[in-house]
Amino acid sequence: IFYLYAPAAKIVQVAGLGGYFTNKKIDLMPDGQGGFFAEVQDFHWGMHYYFWYVDGVRICNPYAGISYGCFAAINTFEVQEKNVDFYFAKDIPHGTVSICKYVSKVSSHLKECYVYTPYGYEEGDERYPVLYLQHGVGENETGWIWQGKLNYIMDNLIAEHKCREMIVVMSCDYAFIEGEEAVFFPGDFDRELMEDLIPYVETHFPVKQGRNYRALAGLSLGSALAARSVCRHRDKFSALGMFSGVSLYDAERICTDEAEKPDVVFFSCGSREEEISRGIEDICKKMRESETLCVKKVYEGYHEWHVWRKSLRDFVPLLFCGAETVEETASACCMERRLDEKQLSVQSMEEQMLFFDPVHRQIRFETDAQGRPAGKYPKTIPGVKVCSDGTAEFYLEAPGAARVEVCLKEKHEILAALTEQQPGIWRGKIGGLSAGYHEVHFIVNGVETIHPEVPAGYAGYNGEGSFACNYFEIPEPEFCYPQLANVPHGMLHMEWYREEENGGYRLCYVYTPAGYEKYAKQRYPVLIVESFRWESECVWIHQGKIANMADRLIAEGKMTEMILVMQKCSKRKEARIPEEIIQKYRVIPGEEHRATIKAQDGSDWTSRRHQLAEQLKNSFR
Repeated sequence: IFYLYAPAAKIVQVAGLGGYFTNKKIDLMPDGQGGFFAEVQDFHWGMHYYFWYVDGVRICNPYAGISYGCFAAINTFEVQEKNVDFYFAKDIPHGTVSICKYVSKVSSHLKECYVYTPYGYEEGDERYPVLYLQHGVGENETGWIWQGKLNYIMDNLIAEHKCREMIVVMSCDYAFIEGEEAVFFPGDFDRELMEDLIPYVETHFPVKQGRNYRALAGLSLGSALAARSVCRHRDKFSALGMFSGVSLYDAERICTDEAEKPDVVFFSCGSREEEISRGIEDICKKMRESETLCVKKVYEGYHEWHVWRKSLRDFVPLLFCGAETVEETASACCMERRLDEKQLSVQSMEEQMLFFDPVHRQIRFETDAQGRPAGKYPKTIPGVKVCSDGTAEFYLEAPGAARVEVCLKEKHEILAALTEQQPGIWRGKIGGLSAGYHEVHFIVNGVETIHPEVPAGYAGYNGEGSFACNYFEIPEPEFCYPQLANVPHGMLHMEWYREEENGGYRLCYVYTPAGYEKYAKQRYPVLIVESFRWESECVWIHQGKIANMADRLIAEGKMTEMILVMQKCSKRKEARIPEEIIQKYRVIPGEEHRATIKAQDGSDWTSRRHQLAEQLKNSFR
């Protein structure tokens, strides 16, 4: 059932991107109370991207599920395939997903990767093989978690003894080089992988070294990047996975030249991807002739996530099955590298829940003379530009809109009616803004939308529940703690646990300070940081910038090294500390080494950050 409250609208529609959710628009009917709805029977299973249209203008609904795809915030929803639950959260032990920062020497940016570690990883001194796994074009490092459900797939496979325990690293494909016009391959990902990402992982995680303990895979664009790196570095990877591979040139080279072959090459695609399937079959034939172990799988579907989830499920059990071998010398130590302060400032203003290091580009699909992918990445214009005089300039592309307006939460009124300075391009400005955090609402034809080129997070007002929102930052000269800095960075860990109150699963975030993984005997006090009940547990990460603040304060000696746990406020008077999660970390026992910070009513995020900084400084002193 699709529903949108749009009292000023005449026509409201929804449409998919093709595949099992057609791009043919579906009309919603007015309910007589300002809302529009449509009920669609027998909707096809899968994870669906889709758009809303209000009087013909495309919007992103802040009250519907949101992921990152098509280089933008995009609405998504899920329909379960009958009797298929391999990607569901089940009542089994769960691994951890850690969010780690590393420096790219290629782009000179600070980047994030997501690292899955299996349940029990924190105990003992076991070392693990590693799968490096890449996303598709228009998506990012969050895709394999939120769309792909990788952590649940791995938890279930490991619990059922269907694959080896392993670490899985998900990073961002985009390694654009300033001034270079990238064609199909977005910058120099191979160099970033070999010189930055792998050394970071092998420095910070207990991994087994060498070719026989590394595998590389990806979907769509990520499959082409994986094939290119495996082809170039046969001595570094033992397996290759290509899910819906769109560029098979490097995969063909693997079986036709004389260099060392991978132990296994896995190809997959959807049943409706006929051209890809034919290309895979041709290469598989050549690989079999060259005595390369080659597996091909075809699943019902198009170029979509339910195909790639099944690809992962069937690929992972094939990995690291050979005899144990002598480990190779570790990669060169990943040294902390200073970044340009201006670049760090730009990234500080734009980091968000959907994309840590935003790429203001789109994709223009093209092919070369041989019919191979050769798309380009034209730049787009950021939605908010902050000027030095406290003025914010707004930009939104909304072809066909009758009116576009901007409202700031703290003002509770329309502050700027944007003007259409050229067809479909709307601009405007607001002056006299204070330094700090500003929640901004873009309103198109009377309906709120999420701007795809403005940082997005989750907000919530008392009694209204959680919903997506845009925001922007004006730097505070005298309060730099929320900004990224040239200091050692801690890690954020995503932990899932069963909630006693309703029996469902809840997510919390855990911050461990820089060096936590290095100093194995050190123990830490624990500080619980609660959001309001109507907010998401991630608000202290994205709007609160708690990890940036802790990194700086610890580096300056103004804060005791501690573990931070971010969770929603419990309905109970006292915080419900997820003890099974806390005990996964090296905590100092005893109530005197635990404390709780509760969100204060009526405070905006600028004030909340200032309050948090003082609380972090004073805790456990």
